[in-house]
Amino acid sequence: MKAYIEHFLNHGYVLLPNILTAEECKHFRALLEANYQKYAPQYANASSTAGTLSDKSTEKVVFNLHNKSMDWFRLFEHPDVLALLDVVLKQGSYNNNEPYYLNNISARCPLKGNPGQQLHVDSALPGVNYCLKANAVWLLDDFTPSNGATRLVPGSHTWTEFPENGKQHPNEILITGQQGGVLIFNANMWHGGGANMTDVSRWALLLGYARWFIKPSFDFMQNTPEHIYNRMSDAQRRLLGFHLVPPKDEFTRLRRIGNTPEWPAPYELS
Repeated sequence: MKAYIEHFLNHGYVLLPNILTAEECKHFRALLEANYQKYAPQYANASSTAGTLSDKSTEKVVFNLHNKSMDWFRLFEHPDVLALLDVVLKQGSYNNNEPYYLNNISARCPLKGNPGQQLHVDSALPGVNYCLKANAVWLLDDFTPSNGATRLVPGSHTWTEFPENGKQHPNEILITGQQGGVLIFNANMWHGGGANMTDVSRWALLLGYARWFIKPSFDFMQNTPEHIYNRMSDAQRRLLGFHLVPPKDEFTRLRRIGNTPEWPAPYELS
């Protein structure tokens, strides 16, 4: 693991191969296909023009997997991933020990004809001293040059500017690999999904882990069913940040980090 951590710190990314079996990948793909068919027709419409990152017309996406199946927690809290994050997402904090949490949970499969994504950063603030957010991309299918494998610009996690719209970078590389691996990279890194020129499935689980003070993509306190929460361990609740909810008032709690996870609001996933 030490070599993986050093590669991440020096280059901004690392690929851990052969973590899941082919049968495990098949299981998770089946969950995603079923979830997409069930929930995609109910998604809120993205207020964006074609070709932007929030245009989902040429891809399949599933969000908030924590409220759909407990099976996903096997990947959310995989020890190989957390061993690396325990270093890179605590580095520079007080005593190198302030918490991080899982602040984005989704999965994506580009469809044939998807032109690829604009190079972008996910941290919203390029060029900071430490890694504020790290992405873990689980390869649930093979990533190939023709089916939309992830593009990265190594070293760009240290740059202080955003990628120029519509431009490729001469130093960008393609991350290819067999299903079952996990790509972890600094969310400051310039990256984007590649173009899919095939009919082949290319599902990836996209997990964003962030330092405790960065807000989540969705409000887990508002979208976690009680029966799911009841099945979570204390560590799983903390991983989703249920102890990081700001206090309601000064009579409830004075610190922004709670001693124990809080209970979510009532929610039913239809």
